[in-house]
Amino acid sequence: MGLNKQSFWYAFTHAKCPHCHHGDMFINKNPYVLKNMSEMHQNCSVCGISFFPETGFYWGSMYMSYVITVFFSAVNVVLIGIFSHWNLYALVIGNAVMLAVGFPLFFRYARVLWLQINMPFNPELFKKLEA
Repeated sequence: MGLNKQSFWYAFTHAKCPHCHHGDMFINKNPYVLKNMSEMHQNCSVCGISFFPETGFYWGSMYMSYVITVFFSAVNVVLIGIFSHWNLYALVIGNAVMLAVGFPLFFRYARVLWLQINMPFNPELFKKLEA
C-alpha cells in the first residue's frame, strides 16, 4: 500500500515539489553521494516554482535540522541505553555512528520540511497534472 501522491507525507518522503508534488527537489536522488548531496534544482521541472524563493532561504532549515537531529539522537540514546544497560561507550559510539550515517538524510529532509512549511500545496494544479 503506497502513500497517496496528494499527501504531505508522499511529497516529504520522496523529496517532491511541495507545490505540485511531482517535480524532484534534488538533482541526485541518492543523499549518500556526498559530492553533490546539497545540489537542488533552481525550479520545479513540472510547475516551474522556485525552490529558492529568496536569498538565504535555507538558513531556516538549520533549525529543522537541529530538531530532527536532536529527536533521532534522543531516541537512539534511549534505545542503545536500554539494550546496552546504559554502557557509556556503547551510547557514545552508537550515537556517533547514527549521526554520521544519518547526516545526509537529516540535511536533506530539513530542507524538504522547511520548503514544505513555507510553500503551500496547490490541489488544482495537482489534479491538472494527474489528468
